[in-house]
Amino acid sequence: MSRKITVFFESLVIAAILLVLVQMFLEDFAVVAGWTMDIRKKLAISSFCFDLFFTIEFLTRLFYAIANKKTYYYLTRGRGWIDFFASVPLLIFNSGPMMLTLFLTGSTVMGIGGIFNVLKVIKAIRIARVLRFLRIIKIFGKIRYVESIMAQRHIATITTISITVIVFSLFGVSFVTGSTDLPGLDTSVYRQQLAIAETLAGTETNSSKFNSTIRYLDKLDNNLLIVKKGGKALYSRYKNGYYGEHFGPGDYSYFKEKNLELFFDTRVISIQNSIQNLIFFLIVLLTVTAFLVFYSPHFAITVTDPLHVMEHGFRDRNYNLEVKIPEKYAQDDVFRVAKQYNEHFLPLKDRTAVQEEDSVLNIDMQDIENIMPG
Repeated sequence: MSRKITVFFESLVIAAILLVLVQMFLEDFAVVAGWTMDIRKKLAISSFCFDLFFTIEFLTRLFYAIANKKTYYYLTRGRGWIDFFASVPLLIFNSGPMMLTLFLTGSTVMGIGGIFNVLKVIKAIRIARVLRFLRIIKIFGKIRYVESIMAQRHIATITTISITVIVFSLFGVSFVTGSTDLPGLDTSVYRQQLAIAETLAGTETNSSKFNSTIRYLDKLDNNLLIVKKGGKALYSRYKNGYYGEHFGPGDYSYFKEKNLELFFDTRVISIQNSIQNLIFFLIVLLTVTAFLVFYSPHFAITVTDPLHVMEHGFRDRNYNLEVKIPEKYAQDDVFRVAKQYNEHFLPLKDRTAVQEEDSVLNIDMQDIENIMPG
């Protein structure tokens, strides 16, 4: 019964890893494709559920590892560090704050959404999303794609190293760009919107100039969404229903200049971030595919296949197949050993077999002579 529960649990984890990769792709694709906020909310909720599930999985595995005094083994060779980085930080820094932000701001850019600059909050949260790519390592290690245990361990190790370097490099770059004022699209958009806010605040006392500035921005700059004064909306680009359907946390920014409150469209930044995430996703998938499709057969041809032939020859006295030595790999250590196997061991093995047959034959003839003398 315990074995069945373990198999079911492992199958459930693999299915969850596959689904979270699909969810991860759809969450960014939804932003790029301009899907409604209702769909994006459901994807955000599913993100929270997956991170919660994987956090519980990590804590469960860690508990049993501690109970069985295998904590170090689980965190290292058992790749428990992947379970940790791809669950706990994401729940704390990504999906958890996202759920809190959705709960606080609601579905429009009105009201409590103006308490803080949502753009900066979401930008900081999205840094942790890069860690989700570690999920690919876990599923890679769970699927048996070759018969050789050595080949699977070797390819899984080199893939783990490659993806880990990619992921933490992206995470480092995201952290640096997210925590500094390095020039970028978000910085450019932010400065432009700040300049508009200061301009409108400067014309606030002149109604004619203020209204003409609003009309100018309405025609030439579609980033200005709402202008409020004393809690009353003086200008709104869209109806309230449109905001609820197409805007969410990270899609707008809030400025307060003197008596004015202004909301700006920042979906262009969200789209850029999502495109970058999709590119990262594609890079990691192509890396894994390259190791599976190209490097795995190469490793089999140059390492595991010749070793398998030699091991079979050492073990089975009737097995005399030579190792095929490709000319371009003839100087590899494995094939230099294989050459010795072909040129020395197999002939020796054949001579030994012939001598044993002759010995048996000689004994049989002597026995016949003893039975039938003269």
